[in-house]
Amino acid sequence: MTLTVGIPAENIFAGFEDVDPRSVLGGGDVKYHQGATGEFRTRKGKIIRTHLVSNPSHLEAVDPVALGRTLAKQKHIGENGVKEILPIIMHGDAAFAGQGIWAETLNFAGLKGYSVGGAIQVIVNNLIGFTTNPRELHTSRFSSDLAKRQPIPIFHVNAEDPEAVLRVARMATEYRYQFDSDVVIDLIGYRRHGHSEVDDPTITQPLLYKKINAHRPLFEIYAEQNKIDTTEIARNFRAKVDAAYDQAAQMQKSPVLRKLPAYWDKYLGGRYKSEYEGSNGCRCGQTARDYGEADDVSGWVCHSSQGQKLLEQREKMGTGKLPLDFGMAEALAFGSLLVEGVPVRLSGQDSRRGTFNHRHSCLIDTETEKEYVPLCHIRPGQAWFEAYNSILSEAAVLGFEYGFSRDYPDGLTLWEAQFGDFANGAQVIIDQFIVAGEDKWGLLSGLVMLLPHGYEGQGPEHSSGRIERYLQLAAKDNIQIAQPSTAAQYFHLLRRQALRSWRKPLIVSHPKACCGILTRPVR
Repeated sequence: MTLTVGIPAENIFAGFEDVDPRSVLGGGDVKYHQGATGEFRTRKGKIIRTHLVSNPSHLEAVDPVALGRTLAKQKHIGENGVKEILPIIMHGDAAFAGQGIWAETLNFAGLKGYSVGGAIQVIVNNLIGFTTNPRELHTSRFSSDLAKRQPIPIFHVNAEDPEAVLRVARMATEYRYQFDSDVVIDLIGYRRHGHSEVDDPTITQPLLYKKINAHRPLFEIYAEQNKIDTTEIARNFRAKVDAAYDQAAQMQKSPVLRKLPAYWDKYLGGRYKSEYEGSNGCRCGQTARDYGEADDVSGWVCHSSQGQKLLEQREKMGTGKLPLDFGMAEALAFGSLLVEGVPVRLSGQDSRRGTFNHRHSCLIDTETEKEYVPLCHIRPGQAWFEAYNSILSEAAVLGFEYGFSRDYPDGLTLWEAQFGDFANGAQVIIDQFIVAGEDKWGLLSGLVMLLPHGYEGQGPEHSSGRIERYLQLAAKDNIQIAQPSTAAQYFHLLRRQALRSWRKPLIVSHPKACCGILTRPVR
């Protein structure tokens, strides 16, 4: 964090000294999980802005979050986003081989809606997982063999050969930019100290650590090979570290290691306040829409309805001839937000159509399979709309969308479970990020989780969205939980989530069937 991210050493030592224990009172997170922002200055004087993503002890769970944040940052930049934002993800050898969410994330590499132009994956391979030997961690020779499922290069390099490491890093970077591809670097070394610097590995790996303890530090070996006198260098570095340590001991408050981008300036979290509602709390006014404007939006949603029963019904809904169902209420909510300049991103398994034909955000020509997305063509100058059928994953996809929402607060980001109970597969993301991210790291998200249910005799996992689990997780206004019983409530719920300045994750348990009553979308 000091040498790469550019965080002053005293700010890091302050965390070890626990200079302000009352600031967390049992909350917060351990030192190693805190994110940080800083600058790395090259020897040629160039500045690389760096951001270290906050992460939990579920080691690989942060992988899709980092990629989702990368995509959001790239969107902010625009056309050159892929060139200017480069994700680097560091893994432990045991975690890379052992935790399945990484295999799911690796599958994002070239997929539309999830690709970030490639990431550089660095396995910090210490040949030990806590106290577990490699032969107990993976069947194959290398922990990196998991990446062989993808058509990407894997470089194995000796961490004690700095020139070779630099050469591999350069090749990996050039390959990523040339081919928009992931690259894996298996950096094979060892861990001189135990886990968290306090563990004693000589108990479980006595022979290995007998060799390590007798092995000279790399800087001494490198200096001898290149005939460099390190005496003065070491003395100066030691003096800087000692001074930083003394400065940290005098601090009264733990310094914040990160700075949020400017696009978060107008949003806030914390406890709920009633003034967040209505025209004062909504940057675009009330959630209601004039009926004439709603009719205009519905016309674009259904303008190609000839011969399509569902769209013909929605056209009648838009003109007040039929009550609106949940699917049409959602389309009107999305469309009205888009014309007000609020982007919408939706993903999930079969979410473009909706698992039971309740959405149809993308129309497909039955003769040519050419696609048409009505919500992208409401009027000139509208915001962008994206809907993606995700890979068959809950954990990685939900993590990606959470990450995207963390760096795109101006939009409405939604993830839909095929069935509400399928969110079980993403429980780590829910527990470690969605419900706890603000308390642990002070980071906000306006992500919407759609958990459709339908008590239609299809068995427990096809019926219940397990709303009781989210009620258990709710504390101190960390999340919102809603179960709209009418399409009108669903319409206003989505618009309120996007328009007000309060950013909190929203859990929506709604029916699978396209039912509900709403004769006017404005009241």
